[in-house]
Amino acid sequence: MTFYSIDKLLNVILAQPSWEKQRKYHKLTKCWYQVVNHKVAQHTRPISLNNEILYIATASSSWAQDLNLQRRSLMIKINRRIDFTVKDLHFATVKWYQNNSQTIDRSDNSDSHPSTIISDSTLNLLPPENPEEALQTWFNIIKKREQKFVPCPVCNIKCPEGELQRWGYCVICFQKETSNLSANSQKNYQ
Repeated sequence: MTFYSIDKLLNVILAQPSWEKQRKYHKLTKCWYQVVNHKVAQHTRPISLNNEILYIATASSSWAQDLNLQRRSLMIKINRRIDFTVKDLHFATVKWYQNNSQTIDRSDNSDSHPSTIISDSTLNLLPPENPEEALQTWFNIIKKREQKFVPCPVCNIKCPEGELQRWGYCVICFQKETSNLSANSQKNYQ
């Protein structure tokens, strides 16, 4: 049995037609950090791609204003490196602190996240003898956990019950909702 790196697996997933939007966003994220210098990269973060517009969170409004003045030259550099077209770049501080706190504190608060599932069977496992045994054990744990999942009322995809209790729908629908709210607030702000 061959094990593949996460990058290879991610590329296989992103190559599927239903993941086209995520593939483009993933490519743009990599491209963004190649196009801008280190200082800009520290103060910016691509947050979404919607209607061929790349939304970028900035650490402050002065960064947003400065980058907005460089928008056209940045778009030209980006479009030269990708196989699709970005029509515009939008810079705002709206999601800078929201996303930053989620990525920084993930290791500290992982037990309290509604998507976290701690199973007694996963806590007392002996180390597996070989990779096949490890994979089979992992597969069995996932199947057992999935039996406890409930369907999301919005998209009907099975998810942990904690997500429904906290948000009323799965984390994917929650992320879409917050992205839509952010886009609407950006439109109202401008």
